[in-house]
Amino acid sequence: MKKILLSFIALSLVAGTAFAQSPNERVHVLQKRDYSVKNKIELSGFFGMSIDDIFTQHYSGILTFDYHIDEAFALEVMWLSCKIPGYHGDAVEGGYTGDWLRMGHNYTDAFNNLKESALSPSNADLAMISNYWGLNVQFSPIYGKFSLFNWGLVHADFYITAGGGVATTEYKKPAGTTSGKAIWADTGTYFMANFGFGFRVFLSRWFAIRLDVRDFTFAARVETDAGASATAGTDTKIRNTMFVMLGISFLFGGEEPVEIWSPY
Repeated sequence: MKKILLSFIALSLVAGTAFAQSPNERVHVLQKRDYSVKNKIELSGFFGMSIDDIFTQHYSGILTFDYHIDEAFALEVMWLSCKIPGYHGDAVEGGYTGDWLRMGHNYTDAFNNLKESALSPSNADLAMISNYWGLNVQFSPIYGKFSLFNWGLVHADFYITAGGGVATTEYKKPAGTTSGKAIWADTGTYFMANFGFGFRVFLSRWFAIRLDVRDFTFAARVETDAGASATAGTDTKIRNTMFVMLGISFLFGGEEPVEIWSPY
């Protein structure tokens, strides 16, 4: 009986040692997050460019104001502009002239090549964003650091964002009979939704570089003029415009770096 008991104890010790040395054992650690954003205010400026439309091209300036509730969630106020807000240009029949106000959006060579053909897009296809004001929610599920060409550690986080707001839109009509110039016509103010994702790369605790991809969606509604063989009507279409946005951020306030618990 004594030999059996000793054998059982020996086996238990061997099994316990093998389990402790198992490569699959989960280790719980605490690591320091050097670039905390909790309770910080973030001001960002971007240059944006549309990348998905064959007929229209947007170039925009974007300003965002983010309040980071904690390390994972933030509220963001956004203003995107492709045209000086509140100004239309010189009033003419059916719209306004003044291309210098709208250097941020225009039509592509593909549209210019097709505008006189049967393949020309509808007016609703040509509606473009002038200005957008919105509120977004940002969720950052991933924070990490990596080595860039063995130069040093770079801290970054990955986030997804979604929200909505209002946008003003317009499109460019053919040359007017009085002005002899192409005419910009307002097409209305719409609710616009947006969603996307991005990266925030920290260069210091108060300065970061951001790269975002955002998709803006709205229901364009454009009145059509009566032609020689057509009557006036309305073109309606769901428009999606995707922007790539590159910018810089300045972060203020907040808390000291915090300890992040990891189950691995």
